[in-house]
Amino acid sequence: MILTLSELEKLPRIPRLTLVNAITGFKSANLIGTMGDDGVPNLAIFSSAVHLGSAPPLISLVTRPVDGDLKTTRHTYKNIRQNPHFTINHVHHSMVAAAHQTSASYPDGVSEFEMAGLTPEWREGINAPYVAESPIKMGLKYIEEYHIKANNTIMIVGQITELILPDGSVDEQGNLDLQGAGTVALSGLDTYYKVEFLQRLGYARV
Repeated sequence: MILTLSELEKLPRIPRLTLVNAITGFKSANLIGTMGDDGVPNLAIFSSAVHLGSAPPLISLVTRPVDGDLKTTRHTYKNIRQNPHFTINHVHHSMVAAAHQTSASYPDGVSEFEMAGLTPEWREGINAPYVAESPIKMGLKYIEEYHIKANNTIMIVGQITELILPDGSVDEQGNLDLQGAGTVALSGLDTYYKVEFLQRLGYARV
């Protein structure tokens, strides 16, 4: 099958959206924890977390289109602009259904933690909720953002301020055992996979 841009644009909206979201392969499945000025813990599933560098340790997230008005824009972006702290929490295979439920469009004042049956966890120095059920967690602070004009999305850049990892999950070289931690991968918007270790290769040289 070969689809040109014009053919892709002619596909019905949902099949086109699903295909383009899946075409890059497996993505991370993370729950983003935030809290804005209203004091309500917010939780939303994201598949756009990308490592930007390790010194300093930076992670980016891409939010869906925003209208520029913090009063009406999406909760995650609004909360991060009101309160610069947020958390990134891996989705464990036992919590996939609950994590996916956070993608529902709940109104202001409703906590996705409560709706999805997940537990907010608080730590000193991070004014945003972690997910207690998540095995691997990151606390971050907002650094900057970039407006992607082509589709009116925002790329948020955050700096890691702390990592919470299972005991024994990191070896001496810094390799993280994602399979042992039960972290899942995501394809498209709604299809989840368990991960399986294949092999670790040495540094490639000419």
